[in-house]
Amino acid sequence: MNKLLTMIVCLVAALTLGAQTQQGYVKTPGRLSTNGQVIAGKRLPGTSVQVKGRNAVVSGADGTFSFPVPANKFTIQSVKKQGYVLTDPETTARQYTYSTNPLILVMETPSNQTENKLANERKIRRALERQLLEKEDSIVALKEQNMITQDECNQLIEQLYSEQENNEKLISEMAERYSQMDFDQMDEFNLRISDCILNGRLTEADSLLRSKGDINNRIAELNQHHETNVRGRENLEKSEAMEKKTRDDIAQDCYNYSQKFFIEHQYDSAAHYLELRAALDTTNFKWQHQAGLFICEYLANYQLAMDYYQRGLRQALAQVGEQNIWTARCYDEIGSVYNFRCNRDMALKFHQKALEIKEYVLGVNHTEVASCYLDIGFVYSSQEQYDLALEYFQKALNIQVQLMGAEQPDVAKTYDCIGLAYSSQGDYIKALECYQKALNIRERVLGLDHPNVADSYNNMGAVYRLQGDYGKTLEYYQRALAICERVLGGDNPKIAESYNKIGRVYFNKGDYGMAMEYHQKALNLQEHTLGMVHPDVALSYHYMGEVYTCQCDYSNALECFQKALRIQEIVFGIDSYYVANLYNEIGRVLTMQCDYDEALESHQKALSISERILGQDAPETMASYMFIGFIYVMQHNFELALEYYQLLYAGCLRKYGSEQDQTIQAKQLIDHLKELMGQ
Repeated sequence: MNKLLTMIVCLVAALTLGAQTQQGYVKTPGRLSTNGQVIAGKRLPGTSVQVKGRNAVVSGADGTFSFPVPANKFTIQSVKKQGYVLTDPETTARQYTYSTNPLILVMETPSNQTENKLANERKIRRALERQLLEKEDSIVALKEQNMITQDECNQLIEQLYSEQENNEKLISEMAERYSQMDFDQMDEFNLRISDCILNGRLTEADSLLRSKGDINNRIAELNQHHETNVRGRENLEKSEAMEKKTRDDIAQDCYNYSQKFFIEHQYDSAAHYLELRAALDTTNFKWQHQAGLFICEYLANYQLAMDYYQRGLRQALAQVGEQNIWTARCYDEIGSVYNFRCNRDMALKFHQKALEIKEYVLGVNHTEVASCYLDIGFVYSSQEQYDLALEYFQKALNIQVQLMGAEQPDVAKTYDCIGLAYSSQGDYIKALECYQKALNIRERVLGLDHPNVADSYNNMGAVYRLQGDYGKTLEYYQRALAICERVLGGDNPKIAESYNKIGRVYFNKGDYGMAMEYHQKALNLQEHTLGMVHPDVALSYHYMGEVYTCQCDYSNALECFQKALRIQEIVFGIDSYYVANLYNEIGRVLTMQCDYDEALESHQKALSISERILGQDAPETMASYMFIGFIYVMQHNFELALEYYQLLYAGCLRKYGSEQDQTIQAKQLIDHLKELMGQ
């Protein structure tokens, strides 16, 4: 027994002596002042830091802490201080390696985070505006020097403004990233780059970036360095370390270039540098994810974005496993692409996977968990499961209010989601209440002139449109348009959205001339700013096709619908809700022209797609049953017509029940057809 006790004591002593002590401290982030100097963060005493598998330690008066590390690897399980949150949510997700350097944990109050983000948004927006004005002034100067004609001057200015795009989402993302940075830990070069980009000194930023040499030459040198490593293993460890350092340095500069080109409204170039960075290391799942995100949001190239997301997911699973925040983010974005393509089941599957991981890694009360709830709510709303959608939207709202307070732009966005669900249910009073709450928050937090305030006016206008109050609808849509024109300038895709909304109101009123005028204005602006192949361009053609149809101008209607179809097939592929819908529209026009064979072929294409991707009970599928049945009636093929009407009736019974108008009307079609057949 004594011998056993001695062995245990020796073992405990050996373990204790073998354990290394990791030092660290907790602090608030360093910030950039207006003159580009760093305002150092402050140390945070009384912060609880818990390593997985060990008891929590509390930081001292100077914010320092320490804990024994028996192995080289460890994971931070939680970091808690009343009134503060981690600026980097990955802090509690990544694995750390013991180091003699201190472990730095960065926390901030939610109110300071929001304030820093809004301040960065203002800087970035001012930088964008200055760039635009400087370019316009240089064009005017050329005209005044008689170096170009007035027509050339006008054309160049028009081209300048046509290059703008809806920047609000990326502005918010840039501001968010800069607000999360701890400038205390940034080297002098990247401090200067960040200060230049934030304050619009893009020539200086470009000069700094170019001071390191041409980035393509540096990539070539990096690749040559890599080939040298492959050929020989001498001094491999040192050489590979240099390779990694060079790669990371080039990657940072690729990112800086992308931000510079974004400020200059050159989105193809911004995407190019993000793709260059992703190609530097295809195993870096963060770079793959970020390239996909930009391409999806700003170039609407969903297939290319999906390629990056899936590559990022494969690498994340291989390197950090299923239970990691980056794995969850890849699942989330893949779900979003499926939702864009109207593949709701797959979208829900991937969003649910992301939610499970985020709840496990971050806990149930976290802003990224709230974001997952919103994504899932959107899918349920698209499936007309509004009670489930509202349940998830409310979960997101509860988390956001608890973590950030009620007066936050993200809270306003969630009220928009809830309002949309109520509006889709026909509960217009509750919808307007939610939209009004969102408007009140945005006006108080963002001011009266902000694109998000315009969003609130558009949402409220949409409810009045559903109620048939077109006067109120136009009033709110015009308010939104006026804000966008003041804030974004006269040539921005968001303004085109307003034109289309106003055009739809005139369409509903039967004023087809005014409707066409606004849809044409939207189309002209979108083709300049978004290019010829974009979902928004297809939507404008779709709207114009509907106007031409109501004017009995079937030739022009077909031309518009076919243009929209070609764009949607390129953007979403042939198996898409949008493509099926357009085949049905084309079939309707052909039917009106009494071209029944061509019409039948078009509706059959729509049916084949919608049955495959949406199922037999989807409204789009049942619309095809009805159209095909009608054509067979016109061809006096009553037996086939009855077959399709019965498919329509069966779908209505399953989806709506026997008492709803849709089911009753389907039954009436069958009864009427049987009368024609003498049954």
